[in-house]
Amino acid sequence: MAQKTRIKILVSEATGTPLSSGNRILRQGEIAYSYAPHATVSGGDRLYIGTGAEDGNGIAGAQEVIGGVYFTEMLDHSKGTLTANSAILVDGNKHVDELNTSGLKLAASGSLGSAQQVTSIQTTMPGSPTNAQLISAAGVKTYIDSLDRDDDLSLRGDGGSFTLDFDTHTLDIAGGVGLTTAATDSDKTLTINLDNTAVTAGSYGSATAIPTFTVDAQGRLIAAGTVAISSNFTISDGSNTDVFNNGETLVFAGTANEVTTAITNNQVTIGLPDDVTIGDDLTVTGDASVGGNMLVTGNLTVSGTTTSVNTTEVTLNDPVMALAQNTSSDDGEDRGIRFKWYDGGSSTVKEGFFGFDYETERFSFTKDEDFSGGEDASSPWHDAQFGGVYAGNLDLGITNNNTITTTSGTGNLTIDSAGGTVVINDTVDLNGSLDISGTLTLGTQLAVAEGGTGVVSFTNNGVVYGDGTGPLDVTAASTQVGAILQTASAGGVPAFSNVIDGGTY
Repeated sequence: MAQKTRIKILVSEATGTPLSSGNRILRQGEIAYSYAPHATVSGGDRLYIGTGAEDGNGIAGAQEVIGGVYFTEMLDHSKGTLTANSAILVDGNKHVDELNTSGLKLAASGSLGSAQQVTSIQTTMPGSPTNAQLISAAGVKTYIDSLDRDDDLSLRGDGGSFTLDFDTHTLDIAGGVGLTTAATDSDKTLTINLDNTAVTAGSYGSATAIPTFTVDAQGRLIAAGTVAISSNFTISDGSNTDVFNNGETLVFAGTANEVTTAITNNQVTIGLPDDVTIGDDLTVTGDASVGGNMLVTGNLTVSGTTTSVNTTEVTLNDPVMALAQNTSSDDGEDRGIRFKWYDGGSSTVKEGFFGFDYETERFSFTKDEDFSGGEDASSPWHDAQFGGVYAGNLDLGITNNNTITTTSGTGNLTIDSAGGTVVINDTVDLNGSLDISGTLTLGTQLAVAEGGTGVVSFTNNGVVYGDGTGPLDVTAASTQVGAILQTASAGGVPAFSNVIDGGTY
């Protein structure tokens, strides 16, 4: 037979609920079984499991009963047969041979708290029935047969009332003011019609006339007509006025090279022409965007936050471009040029910057920047080339004693010799991390205090474990299939075993 890993749970033959000095002992998910006889030991013959969050001592918040002989003994009888002191097991038709109860409650699932209890079955309709009584089918029929179904109907209007005997009377529904009624015997139809008034059918009102109507106390339209509309109004430009009369044409005129007007589908559009000419000074206090040609023969002043010139070429006659000319205090922003370019690798448009960086006070360049928070570019800075000089993430400072140091937190130093080997004939003081992607060869054993094992080799298939500051130890190799590593006692030497014993409680 193949070897097996055996896991034993907590058991007890003398006590019931898993307790120690009255306190719970199970951890979350831990199982325990009491096979103490339940007839004499409370909580015996039951399987327990720890549930809920564990406290500071690792004990679960509760211990639940999930099975055991105590419950299976209640299922030792035939299905469909009611057995004393046992569970109810219905047969294949969901039946049981008998069911005795002192109080029957019927309710929909989930609402048993408000269910009605049935206390008796009545064969005749009682004089003062209660909700706790059910009546038989024969009792209901006897009661209905005894009822007098030849009843009368009482009707009442706003002024008077009468009683309608279904055997002798006929109900007459008569028309009132403006209403006519008619009954048809063939299809048993009662029709109520609205009487005509003296108003002539037709349409009232026009572009030059307003309709008028008269309504009587019954809500009927008894007269209809029209009145003329006033056909003139006054228009003004703020200084001058004019009267517009019906039949005239209201004209919206533009100014050549300055304002254009167009009317389509009762809508007047006012705008600027494609080529705008300003014959004097032009001052723009908000954002400015120019998509075509703009000619200003005087001075042009733009004092908003954004000026957009959507052209392919911008020509400046001034040999020096002044940036941030009005700087008078610390604004924390860079000075330079922003530009956009298309990155084919990521198929996205990115934004770059080169100029004076405020924080480092250096001329800097970045090809991927986010300016949504303001005009202040930030690292990482990217590679730059000037003629035969190329610097790629290299930021060095060389002091008078020939010491090479990186002068920023992002600079990298790469040493690559032509022969493939770099020899350092001196002590190396490493204050940062060491990243080795190749093979590391040591001339001596690496001590435990230095992060090593203190030994050169270990027993085949053994498991290494610590021994304080001394060299690491190793277990004997396991000869059992499915064995796991355990300790026989607290703080003991680890060893393999294929039995997990939960112990007793």
